[in-house]
Amino acid sequence: MDGVNKELQAEKKALRSKILAARRELKEAYRQKASQRMIDVFCALPDFKAPKTVLCYASMADEVQLKPLVERFLAAGVTVAMPHVIGKGQMEAVTLASLDNLVEGEYGILTPDLAKGKVVPPEQLDLIIVPGVAFDTRGERLGMGAGFYDAYIAQAVNAKRVALAYSCQLVADVPMEEHDVLVHKIITEQGIYNCLL
Repeated sequence: MDGVNKELQAEKKALRSKILAARRELKEAYRQKASQRMIDVFCALPDFKAPKTVLCYASMADEVQLKPLVERFLAAGVTVAMPHVIGKGQMEAVTLASLDNLVEGEYGILTPDLAKGKVVPPEQLDLIIVPGVAFDTRGERLGMGAGFYDAYIAQAVNAKRVALAYSCQLVADVPMEEHDVLVHKIITEQGIYNCLL
């Protein structure tokens, strides 16, 4: 690892620690209220009504709570897929007919039961709800560092990428590498950011 890359990794690590700490400090009631607000705003946009196939994720306790959004997609007849880890830095999208079909997977994260779903090719996705630790208003994103989403999104060439994030996750500048993928839109409890790609 050269000096520049080492410095960038250190920057990312420091920012990740700072934002994760801020996100963990949010009160549970605030998380619930803010999550519901973001989902209501998102569901009023054409981005919610347009997709036929969407990749979502099962939220961890301190993330924006997406369960109501998944339920709305399913009720609207949208094909919902969630990530399933298949190897180091690799994932696939597996369909989810019901939230009851989630099982514990890698890193203690809920994942679709493979016996009850099927793999969706990345190019079939219309929309990806992208998780992240930090974002800036240009759409630059800092993930958890394993590279699952960057590698996968690069193959999902037809998908619009939207992030729902708490306002404490918005920063002035996200340190980026060549392989890091941007998002098209960020929705926080305080506003919508259409990012310039």
